[in-house]
Amino acid sequence: MKKILVVEDEQMLAKIIGMKLGEEDFEVEHAYDGQQAFDALSKADLPDLVLMDVLLPKMSGFDVLERLQKDGKKLPKVIMFSNFAQKADVEKAHSLGALDYIVKAAFSPAEILSKIKQVLSGAASGDSDSGTGTSSGEDANPYETFSSMDEVKPMSEVLRPGESNNDY
Repeated sequence: MKKILVVEDEQMLAKIIGMKLGEEDFEVEHAYDGQQAFDALSKADLPDLVLMDVLLPKMSGFDVLERLQKDGKKLPKVIMFSNFAQKADVEKAHSLGALDYIVKAAFSPAEILSKIKQVLSGAASGDSDSGTGTSSGEDANPYETFSSMDEVKPMSEVLRPGESNNDY
């Protein structure tokens, strides 16, 4: 059974994701702040995957990854998880070893489960030749695996496709 650490300070969201993962026979552990995540990831028995929020109490998800790298700790597969879709955040996540970056507002719990399964199967960004994260002809979600930052769309395009983004 694959073990997943869900690092999310919004406990209701963490529990919803945990329930969805549990239904799929994943073993789920939770951390509700950056310090708890750091402590859990400093142990010898690492999870198979970490779904980590960027903005956390005590220490950000980025800070957790930076401290683990600085301490020479081995990282499991990591998916960063945030409501922010800034190019710099996505780039920073990848530079710190995250295999993917999920924008919370763009994904349902079922889609998050699908993304986790994709990363665990090795079909994440660095492991796929296509770079799109999709294997069928259906339209790709704009925040699925991408081969370059040029493919990342602004949140307004995800929420309101085709509408003008320059209404200011």
